[in-house]
Amino acid sequence: KHLGTVGQKATMTLTVMHIIVLDGIYGSNYIHICEDDQQNVVIYKGKAADFPLKGETATIVATVKDHGVRDGVKQTIIQRPKLA
Repeated sequence: KHLGTVGQKATMTLTVMHIIVLDGIYGSNYIHICEDDQQNVVIYKGKAADFPLKGETATIVATVKDHGVRDGVKQTIIQRPKLA
């Protein structure tokens, strides 16, 4: 299911399942594919240096950017994450 309300801050405890590195002209960006304890998918795309590594679990506060569906799976897209 989708988490939080678009445009509002939400606190989530997430486990990083995959990290995709996108190398570009201005440096690397990362797509973090995460899940909460109920297997809800949360996506963060950006350069956050303090975001957890693959396999790590952390509680973060982030703004919900969008709710989307990819390959039939609902996902919540976040931005500006900070460790709680």
